[in-house]
Amino acid sequence: MLKIFLLAVFALASVCAEGEFIVLDSPDSIQLDNRQPLNQSMLKDIITAILGFTVQPNHQWDGLAVTNPFGLPEATVIVVVEDVDSLESSRGIKFALNVDENEERTWQVVRQRLEDRDKNNTLIRIRVGDGFDALGQSSLGELKPNYIERTVHLNPKNETDHRFIREVQLLRAIAQNVPLTVNANSKPDVYWLIVSGLGPVIDYYGKDSLAAKEAFKLLDDALEEIRQAFIEVYKNNVFIAALTSDSNKVRDTRSVNSLRERRAATEATKTDGKSDTNEKATDTPSAGVKPDDINRAKKYSKDYSAIFNIILWFGVIFVFSLLAICITIADMDPGRDSIIYRMTSNRMKKDN
Repeated sequence: MLKIFLLAVFALASVCAEGEFIVLDSPDSIQLDNRQPLNQSMLKDIITAILGFTVQPNHQWDGLAVTNPFGLPEATVIVVVEDVDSLESSRGIKFALNVDENEERTWQVVRQRLEDRDKNNTLIRIRVGDGFDALGQSSLGELKPNYIERTVHLNPKNETDHRFIREVQLLRAIAQNVPLTVNANSKPDVYWLIVSGLGPVIDYYGKDSLAAKEAFKLLDDALEEIRQAFIEVYKNNVFIAALTSDSNKVRDTRSVNSLRERRAATEATKTDGKSDTNEKATDTPSAGVKPDDINRAKKYSKDYSAIFNIILWFGVIFVFSLLAICITIADMDPGRDSIIYRMTSNRMKKDN
């Protein structure tokens, strides 16, 4: 009965989710559990935590575990596929994704956190839909078209198909340039690639059409080339994932969240009103209660634990060092020929 209930919960979570988060490759030090749905607003904390940053998440998610803090990945590669809810791929570990945040917001927060720590990190964001004309000289070197030999169901003369095919060619060109231009320097790097041409193809032909299936296959092969290229450069010490998001559903989710917040605020106001009425009815003098009178715990900054440990262990080392010096001086035998003995001997003083 419990298994049936869990399966029903997972199925419901998959239906309610608007996107998909697929982990294509990760080091052995990162353990992932895909039984829990994931909100896109959590990704910025997950990505920075994977790179070794200390974060204070505003949510509770137990799907990530770091087993070896000394074997964290040196780089993170995220491929964002816009306007689709699934990649129809059999690769990687899949998470049901609730798209409650725009991918650009996620990228900006991740970039800001890394820049605050070190200005020399490699942070690259490429929208492959801009084409070779806009990205000919990119941060990954000169990108030359890596042509696809032939397509069966996609028509290169169709503008929608042509745009998607060009994006796949650009992804393959990036994979070809990665071993030539990327160097692993033991500093956390982030590569953020955005694909926007798959959604229009699915809308034009239909998700179950042969053309859509061919498009999924082309993108899946390109992602595999990207994965192999970064694994070669970073020696398997890289976290690679694909992310699908629908911008329309992001706006819908925000609207629902705002309505929920308003409803919660209204209910809280009503509850406070009822509480005030009850307090007046029972003549309880609680209006003049101050925060100091209810013994609330103090709020400490995020740096408190680090500063406390520094002062604590410095004090411990200092006390034991001073104790060792005092014991050594007390037990020291200067000898008769030393200046200390001569200056403290009464007989030597009389002779002089």
